[in-house]
Amino acid sequence: MSVTEYEVGKHPGPPTRPRVEVDPITLRVLGGAFHAIAKEMAGVLFRMSYSSIIRESEDLGAGIFDAEGRELCESDSTPMHIGSLPWYIRGFLHRLGDDVEEGDVIVHNHPYLGASHSPDVAVAVPIFHEGELLGWAAVTAHVLDVGGSFPGINADAFDVYAEAKLYNGLRWYRRGELNTDVDRMIFDNVRTETMNRGDMNAMLAACQLGRERFLRLVQRYGDDVVMSAAYDWMDYSERMLRAEIEKIPDGEYGPIVGWLDDDARNRDVRLRVETKVVVKGDRITIDLTGSNPEVPTGFNVPFEGSLLVGAYYAVRTILLDEVTFPEHVPQNDGVFRPVDVIAPKGTIFNPNFPRACFSRFTQVQRVVDNTILALAEALPDKVTAGNSAGIHFCAYSGFDESAGEYWLYLEVNEGSYGGRHGKDAMDSVDNLMANTRNNPIEELDMRFPMRCDQYELRPEPAAPGKWRGGIGIIRRNRFLVDGVYSCEGDRQTDAPMGIFGGWDGLVASCRRNPDTLRQELLHAKVTGVPFAAGEFIEFREPNAAGYGDPLDRDPALVREDVLDDFTTIELARDAYGVVFADEQSLEIDDGATAALRAELRERPRFTSLTDYYAERGLPPSSSPSSLAGNREFGID
Repeated sequence: MSVTEYEVGKHPGPPTRPRVEVDPITLRVLGGAFHAIAKEMAGVLFRMSYSSIIRESEDLGAGIFDAEGRELCESDSTPMHIGSLPWYIRGFLHRLGDDVEEGDVIVHNHPYLGASHSPDVAVAVPIFHEGELLGWAAVTAHVLDVGGSFPGINADAFDVYAEAKLYNGLRWYRRGELNTDVDRMIFDNVRTETMNRGDMNAMLAACQLGRERFLRLVQRYGDDVVMSAAYDWMDYSERMLRAEIEKIPDGEYGPIVGWLDDDARNRDVRLRVETKVVVKGDRITIDLTGSNPEVPTGFNVPFEGSLLVGAYYAVRTILLDEVTFPEHVPQNDGVFRPVDVIAPKGTIFNPNFPRACFSRFTQVQRVVDNTILALAEALPDKVTAGNSAGIHFCAYSGFDESAGEYWLYLEVNEGSYGGRHGKDAMDSVDNLMANTRNNPIEELDMRFPMRCDQYELRPEPAAPGKWRGGIGIIRRNRFLVDGVYSCEGDRQTDAPMGIFGGWDGLVASCRRNPDTLRQELLHAKVTGVPFAAGEFIEFREPNAAGYGDPLDRDPALVREDVLDDFTTIELARDAYGVVFADEQSLEIDDGATAALRAELRERPRFTSLTDYYAERGLPPSSSPSSLAGNREFGID
């Protein structure tokens, strides 16, 4: 069936399978069992996988779904995959229909048929019981290479065919037998056959485990009880979320407007992200009307597998935070039902086929960030100030002649969260939709012809606020052999936004051979840039924004920030109004501090670190020059 015949965003509606009443104890037991199955599936996948993007970063999703793709449960892994798998299943069922049999294994990655983007390949196994298709055990994970025009990352792709090999509901196994022709097609057309095969076999093992565990429940409790319990839990999660939405006053919040750096080809042309949140009764709508038209590169967003997932994540995490919310609300189809998303066709958030949409992450990050900022007025205790909301997702690669295939390393560089009510922000953490785990430098140094020369908090100060913003990282990686670098990144032009008087943060940057005569600023999105042995690259990820007026911050906390190098003596005075009687002991002069704070409240003040340092010169930097390493490789 044609992609253009597919009805985008069509939810199957309420399940029609007859239900039986399930007692509360059994309901609770089965709810815990569902969650345990999803976690065990994810555990198998990241323990068995070959590539670090799955094994270390845990860039994966795993769960159990009913026959029409409704989510029964999903693993606690990267939020980017929470809610994408239902759309994968509906996407490949568009092609397969009822032609599914016991023992089939489906592979799918089509971004216009539910996939989050083409490198996130899904493997799905049907769950049959007594001849009835009860559901699916499915996983998705980011595989290293999908055969696009450049290794690993293809931000500047011509169309969806140039970005990757498309797997549209392919039967990798048919009735339990390997489909050798499909197997060859999948693995002969990628640069990293060994890694991809190892990862996809791990994905298959996770699905088989999920099917086995689910069938054990069916055999013990009966299919009617198990499926009824699953649908009862969906209804429960839906009720809980609707109840929280109803507490927000009806109205329109925003719009919040942010700007993405460029589309990976047309430099210095920024892209608009406009986000409005509409609350009406127990429904919430995220409206992206006014956002940028689609672009001719891979910097577009699959509507179902990425944008909808971002909207679900934003609403759930604000209203049903697992740490602060008093009751357990499971992750399932119910939390998707009260959330609507508007993205006009032909924009970057709902592109027309066959536009490429390989590099969609930073756009979705900004939608989530904008949603949080839009709801700040209504939910001041539940939101953060502007987050880094962008990543430098990098691919380092080269051809290993001895192995006869490419080496390829994918790396996500961390940013930071914005300040929040009652707490300072978290530093050096992959935030919002990404939330992948840190790749340790040993992974790079031991397995690839590269070295990490520096990896620490960036030296510039945190954004001032009653609760300060988070600090991003600075990282330098060096090629030991000739190689190729690609990246999908952003936030090098538009700083995170402060709220309630907090200061805006600092943008990211990317430099090639910094502190040498060959230094070069790089755009955040590049494709296939050659690097010679000895050359290196530096990333500085955004410092997020502050929350609340800095003049309301406890002076003792400001002193601690100076001692920790999170701020400077000058910024303590100019932003926080804190005066030290002795700059050696940092003893606070209480009288002078009170007088200065009173004076600062009466005159215009800075609200942005960028503006502050633009007037006073660059912020202090403790970044080492790495000149010794430069000389070792002949770089001046």
